[in-house]
Amino acid sequence: MNNTILDLLHKYDVPSPRYTSYPTVPYWDFSTIDEAKWKHAVVNTFTAENGEMCVYIHLPFCENLCTFCACNKRITKNHQVEDPYITAVLKEWGMYRALFTTIPVIKEIHLGGGTPTFFSADNLVQLINGITADAMVKDNHEFSVEVHPNYTTEEHIAKLATVGFNRISLGIQDFDPKVQFAIKQGSDV
Repeated sequence: MNNTILDLLHKYDVPSPRYTSYPTVPYWDFSTIDEAKWKHAVVNTFTAENGEMCVYIHLPFCENLCTFCACNKRITKNHQVEDPYITAVLKEWGMYRALFTTIPVIKEIHLGGGTPTFFSADNLVQLINGITADAMVKDNHEFSVEVHPNYTTEEHIAKLATVGFNRISLGIQDFDPKVQFAIKQGSDV
């Protein structure tokens, strides 16, 4: 390996945050936020005057660990975690919903993870129906789900379509079987 590549490896081989927000969480100033300000921000952000809402629902469960993954996840084969998790998400949605002064207008829902299709198709439908029950869904909405081919069934696809899903993200890192084996993400795709 030449010196330039080695120099770059040494320079950038440091732990750093994923930039899912800016500034990143360690730089947030929580001293300026209290419950009243938070509620005010929720009400002002999610009103009809401000337009549509995009909802991200994190489903952190996976049966196996993909070694490249830096997401917040829980590795388990115990599917009994599904019902309590959905109950908790819908309870949290209810707390937000209680603050909204108008009916939420949903333009996008994205199920990410983890592996959302760790959950049964029926549980995913229950989750989406719980979110959209007292909301307006835009005609031109985009409902998207991240899937892993090994854990996604035709039933998942069919039932998600019945509740408006129109986009699937396979999250394939590489088609080379050696790479898939190395990152523990093997599939027949």
